Amino acid sequence: MIAYHILCHGNFKQVAMLVDSLFTTEDVFLIDIDDGQKPDLAPLEKYKNRSNVHIHRDSNISWGGGGTLRKTIKGALFLLDSEISWDYYVVLSGQDLPLQPKDEIKKRLSRGSAEKISYIRATRTSTLSLDEIPIDNKSKDCVLWGDRGHTKVFAKPGSINPQVDFGARWLVDVAEIGEIGHVYVGSCDSLLLKRREMYFSKYPFHIGANWFNLHRSVIEHMLNDEFAYELYDVLKNTFIPDESYFQTYIKNTTFRDKTDGDYGRLILRPGPVPRVKVFDMKDLPAIEASNDLFGRKFDLNHDARVIQEVLERAA
Repeated sequence: MIAYHILCHGNFKQVAMLVDSLFTTEDVFLIDIDDGQKPDLAPLEKYKNRSNVHIHRDSNISWGGGGTLRKTIKGALFLLDSEISWDYYVVLSGQDLPLQPKDEIKKRLSRGSAEKISYIRATRTSTLSLDEIPIDNKSKDCVLWGDRGHTKVFAKPGSINPQVDFGARWLVDVAEIGEIGHVYVGSCDSLLLKRREMYFSKYPFHIGANWFNLHRSVIEHMLNDEFAYELYDVLKNTFIPDESYFQTYIKNTTFRDKTDGDYGRLILRPGPVPRVKVFDMKDLPAIEASNDLFGRKFDLNHDARVIQEVLERAA
């Protein structure tokens, strides 16, 4: 019934715990690994002989650029060809865990199956101009803007910070340096900006988390839909396009009438900067009170006890 696509780049002992917690022979799993740092995959060895578990390794992935979007779309289309029939395509990170038993997850998703409902958060962004956003890098050199371990993000001279507003993400031009894992962010030139302005005036830009549960009908339709490929071409060099592609696609097609914004994820962002909090035992009351299907994010190296508690609760 479910095709799970797990995007991960490390801590594979925890990834194995995630797969174990969800595993059934009637579902299919794609473990999609950012291979840029040549990680130790020993914890995943036990899945190599499972016909319904597939492991893909890809070193051409960079956070902030089009890498995650590419692997998400490719993974979704790969899972369409699976011999296992499924109704829902569920995207998870390697730091997610189920907050409900797997039978409850299936039960909840099945409620929307007959009407082909997709569960995805999508918000239309405000319209901004490049002139409204201050220049972030006023130097004459590229400067390191962010280091996520598997990806380094550099701001080009004269570039804005696309994180100041969600609507600013398409005002930049992002370049990836393949297997090196570097991303360079620069402001749009006038021609590219004009193209995007015209495009998003016709197809409004939407944004949301890149964790969702899409009905199979969406993926099947995308496979032969020219708009799906055109939209990818427009968005692939924007900032973090994996958080806008599926949202913009769905909200500009007939699938907009078959969506539910309750995408079933418990995510805590307690600080003034909207970064995702890593769960610890102090968050257990919020976790236990939650009716969400999944929570993110967890880290064995941060608090193993809360992971144990969550897995026992969802067993």
